[in-house]
Amino acid sequence: MPNIGEAELKAQLKNSDFSNAYMIYGEEGYLKEFYVNKLTEKLVDSAFADFNLHRHETNNSSLDDILMDCSMLPMMSEHSLTVAHDFPFDGKKDSEKLEEFFKDMPEGSVLVFWFDSLEVNPKESKWGKLIKLFSKYGSAVNLQKRSEAELVKLVIKSAKKRDCVIDGVNARYLINAVGADIQNLFSELEKICSCVNGAEITKKDIDELAVKSLQARVYDLSKNTLKGNSNGAYSVLNALFYQKEEPIPILAVLSSCYIDMYRAKCAKQADVALSNVVKEFNYGNRDFAVKNAARDSANMSLETLRACLDVLSEADEKMKSTAINPNIVLEETVAKLLTMRY
Repeated sequence: MPNIGEAELKAQLKNSDFSNAYMIYGEEGYLKEFYVNKLTEKLVDSAFADFNLHRHETNNSSLDDILMDCSMLPMMSEHSLTVAHDFPFDGKKDSEKLEEFFKDMPEGSVLVFWFDSLEVNPKESKWGKLIKLFSKYGSAVNLQKRSEAELVKLVIKSAKKRDCVIDGVNARYLINAVGADIQNLFSELEKICSCVNGAEITKKDIDELAVKSLQARVYDLSKNTLKGNSNGAYSVLNALFYQKEEPIPILAVLSSCYIDMYRAKCAKQADVALSNVVKEFNYGNRDFAVKNAARDSANMSLETLRACLDVLSEADEKMKSTAINPNIVLEETVAKLLTMRY
């Protein structure tokens, strides 16, 4: 079976049409854990879990230990399940051993390699081999972050389950405020629903109750600098300092906001569709960032944006190569950006 995504995995679960082996990886941590738990629920009778469910965490087990458990026949059940979490895969040696095992894998036994903290880069040779191996003998499942449109539907549905109402506009605002991480979205939504007590969630509720992500707070900073609103800009910056956010990540996110605007402006001048920018620069499901950048930079010239990027680059160099207090560097950088609006 080829490398599959969430839709194909959901179909397998719905139809109880399971693969013998699963490699679960990708960007979305919540979904990876969610589907490992779903597979466990479907494959293992809780009454016989002590016999038929085998878990191996990180590097606490060798591949031989994992395959030995996977060799055990199911007891009083149709399936046995072996889950290896963040196994430190060793390339060629482990590939050969796994392939030999897969060729004669016991019927009813299911092996899951679940990569959470370990980053799987399909372009790296060892991960490419592992993905091909699981695709050949089972299912390699790449769980990517959901698109903004999908997240909006999820937020609306989740609010309804919590006896709350939120419309599409405010669901999108919540996502932009707290980030696209599903677990964090659920956490913030749970808190807001508890506070509004069944009422419709408004933008004001989100502003007052949700904890904004660093990206969202720095985006607010960039919007204030673009408007020349010094009070608003320094209010956001001082709040970031108070919350003990590190200056280098703040500068990195601020720089990315201006880079997004520069790309969007270049695309407009070259009469190139924003969808091409999303594709060429691997924004993935963050297409909203490019759309926002195009809107925010509408009144700025390409020359001004280049000058802003020079200011940000100079600040980055100062932070990393001098003893100047990085907070002061950030304050100076914001001051310069406030004067560069057109």
